[in-house]
Amino acid sequence: MSAHIYLSQFLLQVLLIVLSAQGVCVCAIDGQRHVDKDIGVIVPDQIRNQTTPSSWNDQLRDASSHRLLPADGTQSSAGKKCLPFFPYSFGGLDEMSVVDSVALLQSTGHAGIAVRAGNDADRKRLAQYYDVSQAQGDKFTVFATFMSHKFKNEGTSIGNHKATINAMAGREGVLWIYFRDDDGKISPTDLEKMVRKIVRYAKKKGVSVALYPHVNNIYDNALDGIKLVEKIDRINFGIVLNLNHELLAGKFSELAQTVERIKHKLFGVNISGSKWPLDNSSTSAMIRSSILALKDNEFDMEMFLSLIKNNGYSGPIGFLNHKLEDPNDYLPDNMKIWNDLCSKVQLYEAD
Repeated sequence: MSAHIYLSQFLLQVLLIVLSAQGVCVCAIDGQRHVDKDIGVIVPDQIRNQTTPSSWNDQLRDASSHRLLPADGTQSSAGKKCLPFFPYSFGGLDEMSVVDSVALLQSTGHAGIAVRAGNDADRKRLAQYYDVSQAQGDKFTVFATFMSHKFKNEGTSIGNHKATINAMAGREGVLWIYFRDDDGKISPTDLEKMVRKIVRYAKKKGVSVALYPHVNNIYDNALDGIKLVEKIDRINFGIVLNLNHELLAGKFSELAQTVERIKHKLFGVNISGSKWPLDNSSTSAMIRSSILALKDNEFDMEMFLSLIKNNGYSGPIGFLNHKLEDPNDYLPDNMKIWNDLCSKVQLYEAD
């Protein structure tokens, strides 16, 4: 596809977003913060104003200019391997045995998995994934573990984090951590002290840790999160870039700035399909519209992947499959689309 067609499609997308914000379509943009009582999520006002400043057009074209290079198969990909692509351990995979889930992932070409590790039951399943990984060698990898911390339930104890770090010691993977303070009682100093303890303990065990920005958590976007990462400033502590959480935080117009700002500490990148603009009819609808199979994606994924490539990222790419129901359905389609994106953006492993 030519550069002119790519540019035309992008500008048309921008026009539709602007028209939507100006009232040409019916949009629930009312300048208020909204709480969905069913899921308890507060969505900031910025999400409901998804217009794109004209200055962003030039910035975006410059930052993702790789898309203007031959990306339609004319550049040879012979002998090259796409960056590893992997889902999380939910989305229907959690209803299968570890052996069966690994078999499905391998049959569809996925390189590994990110495993929930927030409690003892999770860690028992993690151990099974590690056993398979050890037996399979480089054919299957546990790329990450992830765990949420709710201060309302757990206070500032890091015992649960220590248990997961112990389970990861001597194994592969990065520990993704995120923090929720529903009562607003945790000060920045309290959080920093706690994270420092986690990172220090992980360093002793040879484990890397990454702050995981997440909607309705203390850090919901990477531009804010990188400040804590840099303040703690440890070699084993970085940040994860989650496309859907950046969109939910209203950071679309700052994606290029975000990737440039965090690239020196970028420990992981995750994508998911998304409606675009997001469905702002309700909070729950908005969140659902940001976590879709790739076959249902409307967002300019080539642009986003070009941004991370042009900023030097060459690690594995995760796929957020939260609430997706049938992995036998979405995994094969995802891999086909991922391979196509890989070819177009030239997201290959280093020789």
